[in-house]
Amino acid sequence: MSERPGKQKYAAEVTDGEGVDDLFLLKTFEVKQKKDGSPYIWAEIADVTGTLSCFIWGVQGYGDTVMEIASSLRPGEVYQVRGFAKIYNGSVQVSVNEGIAALAEPVSPALVDPNDYVSSPVKDLDLKGGVLRMAGEITDPVLGQMVLEAISSVDGFFIKPAAKGRHHEYRGGLAEHTLETARIALAACEAGRTDADRDLVIAGALLHDIGKAFCFEEQGLGFAAQPEYDLVGHVTLGVSYIAPIAKKRLPAGKAAHLLHILQAHHGPHGEVPCQTPEAWTVHLADLTSATLREAADDQADLVPGSGKRNGWRSGGPVWRFE
Repeated sequence: MSERPGKQKYAAEVTDGEGVDDLFLLKTFEVKQKKDGSPYIWAEIADVTGTLSCFIWGVQGYGDTVMEIASSLRPGEVYQVRGFAKIYNGSVQVSVNEGIAALAEPVSPALVDPNDYVSSPVKDLDLKGGVLRMAGEITDPVLGQMVLEAISSVDGFFIKPAAKGRHHEYRGGLAEHTLETARIALAACEAGRTDADRDLVIAGALLHDIGKAFCFEEQGLGFAAQPEYDLVGHVTLGVSYIAPIAKKRLPAGKAAHLLHILQAHHGPHGEVPCQTPEAWTVHLADLTSATLREAADDQADLVPGSGKRNGWRSGGPVWRFE
């Protein structure tokens, strides 16, 4: 392992065709399979200037080594990444082959300056104030107070990410996505002639992803998804948290409707389909916030004047004009 004094080159400076041998924060990773069935690791590595996709291939024929490395990787820790950079589909990505051994363990904390790695695109936004002000738009005082107490009672709501990847996957992402969803949902209420219950739409939007606050814990310089993220799911966790509060504080019909909005916010892709205008409003607002973030971040990864057939976040074609 190199004992150079800290970080030398940043993600934003990595260019096509050059070797990479520097320190990066591991944000997330996933073990995948090549066409021949052998494993490789897809990862996101980052520093204060940006995020790069990293493909850890290892050495041909040594799939066991890839799996051993995968079993020891810890999101939120800083690793020495040794590989080479290339532009693929308009984005710079890093490939690691022989350098896989450097990923066996994180670098010494003595080599890590958190200021080189910890950043968030929302660090200067007043997300807490925005969420609380949006809750203040609820005219039913009992419902409004319940929403405020539910959010303020959850540890880390305003600092945790909204996902492991794809959209709002950074520090503060959950609060940003929540506020965007509420703003979009409220605008939809005011734009259309649906007679939707405005209070329930705002409450549902603010609480729709509250289960994600139970899915992440701080680890190293970042956040790590807990087993509940995949084994239980944030929808079930959120409904389980809100249900006893809502049933105790709200009339039965209003509590049931609020829980339906939370349970159905994935729309046609969820376990329970949307069955009221309020549920559809929150679902579509949630989808809009997530999709726009995915598209914008996919575009930001591209070299100006280029595009790709499938952005890894949005899953669709994306282009960046010069």
